Amino acid sequence: MEGLLDIRTIILTLAFGNLVFGVVLILLQTRREHRLRNDFWTAAKFLQGLGWLLLAGRDTIADVLSYTLGDFCLLAGFAYECWAIFRISNRPVPPILQGASLIYALLGVLLATPLAASGRLAVSTLLSVPILALAAWAMLRGGSRSSPLRAFMGWSIGLLALTAGIRGFMALATADEFILFSRNPIQFVSFAILFYLMLANGISMLVLSKEQTDQRLQEAMQEQKAILDALPTGLCILRDRVIVQCNPAMEAMFGFLPGTLPGRSVRCLYENEEMFEAFGRVIYAEIEATGRFEGEVLYRRHNGERFWAKDHGQTIVFGDHRPETYTVFSVIDISEQKRQQELLTRRNEEVEASLARIKRLEGIISICMYCKKIRTEEDAWEQLEKYITAHSDARFSHGICPDCYSRSLREQI
Repeated sequence: MEGLLDIRTIILTLAFGNLVFGVVLILLQTRREHRLRNDFWTAAKFLQGLGWLLLAGRDTIADVLSYTLGDFCLLAGFAYECWAIFRISNRPVPPILQGASLIYALLGVLLATPLAASGRLAVSTLLSVPILALAAWAMLRGGSRSSPLRAFMGWSIGLLALTAGIRGFMALATADEFILFSRNPIQFVSFAILFYLMLANGISMLVLSKEQTDQRLQEAMQEQKAILDALPTGLCILRDRVIVQCNPAMEAMFGFLPGTLPGRSVRCLYENEEMFEAFGRVIYAEIEATGRFEGEVLYRRHNGERFWAKDHGQTIVFGDHRPETYTVFSVIDISEQKRQQELLTRRNEEVEASLARIKRLEGIISICMYCKKIRTEEDAWEQLEKYITAHSDARFSHGICPDCYSRSLREQI
């Protein structure tokens, strides 16, 4: 039992515990995207592990290693754990703040190095109080929402800061009676809280880190959904020609109620089975050959109306361990464009026909100088009215001009 309560043994346990946590963090964060990693936390665990390991060698290795380097690593580890909490709480950690914390730890340790053992212990312990207090504040006040776990961790770190302050002042008050390996109640309480925090903080930070990742993932999905919902182009994801997901524009285009298309076969978008099979063969043959499809497809709305659409399709693969293949399509309704194109085509045909008829009246036309009949291509002679009517859109109505009236009809009257 006495061995278990030996301060050096507790310090060694803290050292190896933090180093193990550091290795676990590396393994857990390796597969994460870089923006989702919390590198402050990994650095904190390795710095604390190294610091405790050097402190455990007090009286067996040089003071410059056991105290100066050991206490600097420990204080830097506390600072980096504070920045890790800032990161989980979605607070920025400017580089100047990181540099200032390292300078604070280094200068404090260097200034305390010439002091006696109890003085060095007091200074290094008191130097940790502001860092721990800042970490407790960040845990309690950080994040977009509070949780019992955050409150538990924040008050636990605050308790450690309070205990460290008491330990530092007791070291100043008792002078040589209070050194690193001295066996007194405040020492055991301090290291017991540290050991407890190493376990609880490690597990809690894992949970909080997962919560943060899940929250960011949920926010990203909400942003993507908002973008997809706002797009006027129909979008859908298919697997084995079954609609897995689509946006509201897709459902509105085909006349389906919101949320009724997912889970249905794309057969419901075609007029009949033959068209479903025919377009399917063309589309997926091109995707298999080139990896994408682009072309016009004839669809049917829910009310039975047929319409043409411009489709763009591409194959994508989701998942790392068990990859699954999906096809993403964008669908643009071009029925109005088709109608305008057909109208323009008809008008062009009418213009071309009119031009063809007009051209038939071009050139030299042979006309009788007496009766005004016109000679046709078959050498027949036709009345002027009949010829022009046959070779143009002109039509004749009969009347009498004033000159003819005066010359002919007035004499008869």
